[in-house]
Amino acid sequence: MTTNSTTTDTVSGIIDKSVEVAHGRDKVCVADLVASLGRQVLLSMLLLPALAVVTPLSGIPGFSSLCGITIALVGMQLLWERDTIWLPDWIMRRKLSAARLEKAVKWLDGVATWCDKISRPRLQVLVQKPGAIFAQIMCILSGAAMPFLELVPFSSSMLAVAISLFAVGLVMRDGLFVLVGFFVFLGAGVVVVCVADYIF
Repeated sequence: MTTNSTTTDTVSGIIDKSVEVAHGRDKVCVADLVASLGRQVLLSMLLLPALAVVTPLSGIPGFSSLCGITIALVGMQLLWERDTIWLPDWIMRRKLSAARLEKAVKWLDGVATWCDKISRPRLQVLVQKPGAIFAQIMCILSGAAMPFLELVPFSSSMLAVAISLFAVGLVMRDGLFVLVGFFVFLGAGVVVVCVADYIF
């Protein structure tokens, strides 16, 4: 994947933007990412935190919670049809090692290319209003649940996979991703219930 992309209309383009921001820096803050994402900032900031939680970055203490809160806030703004993004200052100021970010992005390289390659306009009822509200609400619920699931192994990552599928579907206008995301969401719910019952 190259780092000269200027579009955020594809999954690869959104991820490339994060590489561009990280290049040549020691640290990258959330505000830097937001400023680079252009007109697709809301969908991009729905996808990036979700993808991040399924990478090794999820091993950073509290990282899944931070991403979950961000996802929930962005999902609500998509639901309200905002054109611009708002995140609290304590999130916008959060910094991440540029080296760790670039490493995580390389981990997602093949996945992003694959999503771009296979996606096409399908099941439009799930990615256009009012059907898109379904995916947005699922993202809000999943993101809001993440901080409470830090102690349940793999649960946040499974929810993040579901959110990533919802977000890819909305970015690429492909309702099949949204449909698959729903089944992953249901599977995550079953795993959470079973694991929580075993642990507690």
